[in-house]
Amino acid sequence: MFLIRFIRFLRGYVVFVCTGGFPERFINLCALNGINLWDAKSVGGVLSAKTTVGCYKNIRKCVRKSGMKIRIQKKCGLPFLIRPYIKRKGIAVGMVISAVMLVFLCSCIWTFDVSGNEKFTDEQILALAEMYDIRIGTFRKRINPKEIQTDIKSKIDGISWFSVNIDGSHTSLEVSESSGSDEIIDYSTPCNIVSGAEGELLSLEAHTGSPAIKPGSAVTKGDLLISGVMEKTDGTPYFVHARGTAVIRTNRNISAEVPYNTNVQKIAEIKNRHSLYIFGLKIPLGMKKNADFHVSRNSMLDFRKKSLPVGFITDSYFYKTEENITFSENKALLLACFSAFSQERKIMQNAETENKIADVQNTENSVSVSINYINHETTGIENYFEIANE
Repeated sequence: MFLIRFIRFLRGYVVFVCTGGFPERFINLCALNGINLWDAKSVGGVLSAKTTVGCYKNIRKCVRKSGMKIRIQKKCGLPFLIRPYIKRKGIAVGMVISAVMLVFLCSCIWTFDVSGNEKFTDEQILALAEMYDIRIGTFRKRINPKEIQTDIKSKIDGISWFSVNIDGSHTSLEVSESSGSDEIIDYSTPCNIVSGAEGELLSLEAHTGSPAIKPGSAVTKGDLLISGVMEKTDGTPYFVHARGTAVIRTNRNISAEVPYNTNVQKIAEIKNRHSLYIFGLKIPLGMKKNADFHVSRNSMLDFRKKSLPVGFITDSYFYKTEENITFSENKALLLACFSAFSQERKIMQNAETENKIADVQNTENSVSVSINYINHETTGIENYFEIANE
């Protein structure tokens, strides 16, 4: 029924009323002449019905034979709605331009979202996609998601899976980053394990290969700890990929010094410039400024939790100035300790501290902090070697 009503609306129809004469004869004559009537009803001797525009043009003969008088009560449908605007060419041109723009906009990529990335930032993923011409305004037909996924996975280290999903004018970039545990380790290539630090060997555990040194011995960086050369029972040598762990007692020192008087750079002034952003077109609303550095912020319209390519871009320009400042003794000491502890994080990644001695020295011009560590470091570096064929 809905489809029939919709077709009638597109073609147009009229609502008419008939008075006097013989309504029954009028309806029978309409049926004999193929005139389609619907919603016919009679109230107080007045017959009302609906018919198409074409049928109404042929209904006069039936009206005369039945002795009735007819008049149009209402004209309905699309043809009657657009008739007042047909002579207005501007509206027609605007409708055509709107239709062309709608088709164009629906054929391009306008919005993005990135998911699954932790090591890589959203900006890095979008820059990577832009290398494959995935950017705002790109036609969807120019993008080959399968080819891009395969190429990125094979060429970019740190990405184990990359997916490009296009839904209308929106593109989702899904990333799966590889971790160290996902790397394939080649255990077929022979290698030795050598020391990565200098100190006293506390323990040595060889999983594959033969120990080359005993615990309690002094070692330097690069000394052989586990050999990848083994011997069979008959004395014939063979080669393996040596594996194992070594714990070495090391002596490490770090230091940091902060002067009381120093020159620092401070932000002296910030100027903003706003730009109107519409479907990839950036329209500046002010002059570009020369500054030490600048930061851009986007404020885009949202629709159903998706960012639309319409909004404002704010460029903040920062101007720096150099200023001489004087630290108090306590503040200089705090900064020196912070610098020392920042260095400490690097040397303590694979180590446990046996003893730590810190020393603070004050001079007329600065405060210095030095720390001596005795650590138990787990170390061992794979040193591959080639076998010469004689």
